[in-house]
Amino acid sequence: MTNFDNLIENQVVSTLRDAAQTMNERKAVQRVGGSSVRYYRTDSPGAWLWTGRLDTQSLQSSTTGFARFTVVFTSSTSAAFMSSCVADVESSSDGITWAPQDAPFNWFLQDAGVVNAEPYKAKYELSLQGPYNEYRRFKVQALTSDPVSINAVRIL
Repeated sequence: MTNFDNLIENQVVSTLRDAAQTMNERKAVQRVGGSSVRYYRTDSPGAWLWTGRLDTQSLQSSTTGFARFTVVFTSSTSAAFMSSCVADVESSSDGITWAPQDAPFNWFLQDAGVVNAEPYKAKYELSLQGPYNEYRRFKVQALTSDPVSINAVRIL
């Protein structure tokens, strides 16, 4: 006797059916209007989310340093939520006197997109650049449709 559930074709169909059901559940119809949408503003924990040096040397110039981060907003209740991210970046040559940095010349922030999409999370990439070993610090603010926690992980 053959068990048709174990055939590769049937497992693929089953996986696609499960994915379609999950997508339909996430895209359930809901009324959206000015009075039914609530936004939450969340600041990064502490005075600054990260403070450190631009100690990764650029391949194009030995006098240029950079750092790259993934900033993650995590919701405990909503698998798919709307979000926007704002960053405040400052620089210092001595680690004591700080000055604001303007985007996009010294840093830029972008949505990590659906390539890195995970349920309950929104991801952004923050890239900082400047003179090698110069100090940088940043904090972020999230505007979301659900309460979130904020975390940053240095990837370069």
